[in-house]
Amino acid sequence: MNNAEFIITLTLIKGLGRKTINKIIGQYGLNGLETSETIDYLNNINLKMKRIITKDELKYANEVAKRIIEICNRENIRISTLLDEDFPHKLKNIDDNPVIIYYKGNYNCLNDKCIGIIGSRNPSLHGIDVSYKISSILSQKNYTIVSGLANGCDTFAHLGALDTYGKTIAVMPCGLDMVYPKNNHDLFKRIINNNGCVISEYPPGHTVSKYKLIERDRLQSALSEGIIVIETTENGGSLHTVNYALNQNKIVSCYKHNQDYLNLKTVKGNIKLLQNEEITPIYDKKSLNEFLKKVDNFYKYQNINPNPQLYEYVEQIHFKFL
Repeated sequence: MNNAEFIITLTLIKGLGRKTINKIIGQYGLNGLETSETIDYLNNINLKMKRIITKDELKYANEVAKRIIEICNRENIRISTLLDEDFPHKLKNIDDNPVIIYYKGNYNCLNDKCIGIIGSRNPSLHGIDVSYKISSILSQKNYTIVSGLANGCDTFAHLGALDTYGKTIAVMPCGLDMVYPKNNHDLFKRIINNNGCVISEYPPGHTVSKYKLIERDRLQSALSEGIIVIETTENGGSLHTVNYALNQNKIVSCYKHNQDYLNLKTVKGNIKLLQNEEITPIYDKKSLNEFLKKVDNFYKYQNINPNPQLYEYVEQIHFKFL
């Protein structure tokens, strides 16, 4: 059994979440276990399971995993797992890290020096212009732009990168056999066809939900050395990404609008964020460059000092079904 089949099988077993699967991978391992031994193993490693995993359940999960892999092959969706040597270190280095990602496009750009540009789905015309221009400037400075393909600020962040021949990454809240929102289908394809990447931790067939929208925000932050908030309401979804970024010790910034725009609803969140001393205001070329210096330093430090708390992951695991 290959790594993808093994990890997908585990994700399909009721009661085994990401943290538990991380525990299995990093602390125990399942080297060469037979089916009966595997079941006993899963039921007795202090996972606080309130039910017993059966042989039939394990077998069924494995069959579904094989079907998922077949669909991915048909849809040209590639898979990377925590057990693979080239799994992005940025995604390993966070709490509640993903155990698997599905992707299309240029996988290598996930290790680039990245900046996330996020904001409202219904920004002002000024916000659209700022998102596009900042993305264009950063792309020309060889930063890869990360966003979520949503309407509004995300869309124009991706476009700003693509129109200046830069790279951009879209983190999706659904399986990659669909595009959300549907109206960004052409943008989705354009990212893939222009040396960028679209990723998700959800297999084909998984549709969008509020929970998944929030979950994907931690991956947008994880892939980015720095985050720029363009516009957000006081309770906007961008604040989830900001919270993840602060917890991940990323460099967080927020666009500081001038007096002409402070009455806009989509700027109220910016005003609130800028009251936090941890968040860097961006309002001109000088302030943008100061933010980029912090990002560059973070990128260097991150690559010199890998997270010492990472599990020592098992190089290869064999998971047998008889």
